[in-house]
Amino acid sequence: MNRTRIAAAGILLGICCALPPAARAEGSGGAGTIESYQKAISGATDKKEEAVLRKELGDLYAAQEDYPRAAAEFLQALALAPSTFTIRERLQMAIAISWADRFDDAATVLRSILAEDPDDRDARIHLAKVLSWSDKLQEAETEADRVLNRYPENQDALLVKANVLRWRGDARASIPVYEKALAQGENFDARIGLAYAHLGAGEKGAAKEISAPLKPAYPYQEKELARFSDALCGVQTWHLSVPYSYYYDSDKNTVNRAALVYGFRAGRWDTELAYRLTDAKDPVRHENAEDIGITAHAKVGRFDTGAGMGISKTGGGNLVTGLARAQSDTAWGAIGVSASREMLTDTAQLIVNRITRTSGTLSLSETASPRLSFTERFIYSGFSDGNNAEDLWLGAKYAVTLLSPKIAAGYRFRYLDFRRQSGSGYFDPEDFTSHQVYASLYAEKNGYYAFLEPSVGYQSYTRYGGRISDTFYTLFASAGWTMKKCTAFEIYVEGGNYAAGAVAGFNYYQVGFRLTAYF
Repeated sequence: MNRTRIAAAGILLGICCALPPAARAEGSGGAGTIESYQKAISGATDKKEEAVLRKELGDLYAAQEDYPRAAAEFLQALALAPSTFTIRERLQMAIAISWADRFDDAATVLRSILAEDPDDRDARIHLAKVLSWSDKLQEAETEADRVLNRYPENQDALLVKANVLRWRGDARASIPVYEKALAQGENFDARIGLAYAHLGAGEKGAAKEISAPLKPAYPYQEKELARFSDALCGVQTWHLSVPYSYYYDSDKNTVNRAALVYGFRAGRWDTELAYRLTDAKDPVRHENAEDIGITAHAKVGRFDTGAGMGISKTGGGNLVTGLARAQSDTAWGAIGVSASREMLTDTAQLIVNRITRTSGTLSLSETASPRLSFTERFIYSGFSDGNNAEDLWLGAKYAVTLLSPKIAAGYRFRYLDFRRQSGSGYFDPEDFTSHQVYASLYAEKNGYYAFLEPSVGYQSYTRYGGRISDTFYTLFASAGWTMKKCTAFEIYVEGGNYAAGAVAGFNYYQVGFRLTAYF
């Protein structure tokens, strides 16, 4: 998520006009001017004189767009003699402090202004912006609403509220707020925010149309438009993907998988044709499997729907596979159902045994608050060797931060029960239970991202008459870019000793990548 900073040309002009004559004359070309201020500061005779000099030096840094140094000088000036400066000057300093990413410090200055004058609209609007940039979305919305209660058509306050809704993950709810903000007058940030909102809501054509008139006037707008153009690459008519993975486990199963995926639009349907080759080995076998299939998904009314069919081919013959799913958002979260039929090709033994799994899934998710969410999933599976299984997942997740870097912690419970041990090559325990706690970190900047999720837990189950209980760990990590010059890339690694982490049920690790090019 990219933070949008709204250019305040009038305020920047005020900062420049506040510069002393020598600074205005020399502009950004005077290292001597900076040195002279530093010398004057060292010789200041009282706090008020030093505060004024530091404020003027901060103005000079701000005119050069060196906001970190400007913020440092402004904060020292305010600490020395805050009453020396007018409310307008303190607001200008708070804005520059926030542009140095010192959000808490900026909020403190802005709140001190509002304590003196609760009706200062400019200070309250910028406080709302700063709170939104610092991941305090609920507080930001509260401040924006206070402005909108008195000034319902204030464009800046509308833009803050719309951004908060979108950054919270409710793109569709943000659309009418962006539209109202844009109705007050053409605004780059309102227009690109509206385009992003339509993109987030799956309305790619509308996003492209809305973004067409965008003309950047500032460097940050040029960067933002470039990022949006990268994101918009995904709406192009077709793409090619090349995924690859390598798997190894403690039973010496080795599996290489490579695929070629062609994606295109067929009316309203996002469609993919895929071919996958699996090469699997163990100490006594070497088997291959091929899969070819087509999948498509689209928004149909309230439902996000998908379907697919294909053929799996092994040395023993061919098998028709398929899947269907539907999911709908609700006021409290989402509900989804799916059904699938697939051939298990995760190891050489499974390929030889031609094990087919037919499954039905019911999934639920609830959003208790912007930070707290819950998930539930139940899967019933039948296997071609006469076995069947019930699989229940329950989870809770708490988002420590809502903006990048996103930090979260959570808990997962799982109950998995097979009717019997079939000996067909897949992990088939009875009365399997696991309790798992995890932490996750997601960081994104300029389209590049990284994700890390370690976990630990306790598992117990019965298999072939013996009861096994032990602790386990897992790790998943990935990195890549979401869209750069119409390409996307991800590399990942996962592994651990979670018994139900892989179909075969052994200690394992897997590495892989996926490269996608959009045309």
